[in-house]
Amino acid sequence: MALLVKISLCGDGGVGKTSLRNRYLGRGFDTDYVPTIGTDFVSKQVILNHGARSKKIRFQIWDLAGQPTFRSVRTLYYKHTVGALLVYDITRPDTLFSLDKWLNELSKHSGSSDILVIVLGNKSDLQNETKDKINSEEARKYISGELITSLDNINDDINYFETSAKTGVNVNAAFHKLGLTLYNKYKT
Repeated sequence: MALLVKISLCGDGGVGKTSLRNRYLGRGFDTDYVPTIGTDFVSKQVILNHGARSKKIRFQIWDLAGQPTFRSVRTLYYKHTVGALLVYDITRPDTLFSLDKWLNELSKHSGSSDILVIVLGNKSDLQNETKDKINSEEARKYISGELITSLDNINDDINYFETSAKTGVNVNAAFHKLGLTLYNKYKT
């Protein structure tokens, strides 16, 4: 029997949450940007291999609209979230520094006392094409400093991955890490 966990994809509009989800689901990458309206939900059951053991987990993946106009609608969909992928665009520094807003919103409306969070710096395929990028060191410093000290019910050991929904780099690894950690936490 698979462990069922609800995870939320959070972050500003246009950072690539839907593209990351679609890549993880095996749907590839679409260059056309279509904003999520309100929220979108999918489910995926996976087998996580860790050493000699296999673990089944069923993700309920909630893709939440990043535009400010959907804030009031979003708050309804955080309930029972136990894990979150906070996504920012490495070519847009403001999207990293708004993650505290997302954590506050998630914390306030989830109803969970301990949420596992992984931060994804998406669009790593564009890191050489822009000057206004956040490098890994800056991102890790912000995440381990300001971001994790801002809330009480967020796991203070936040993992960080640089991902690309376009190329697929680290997308499966991020979901695998989130799933494995949640499985080990909730397996009983």
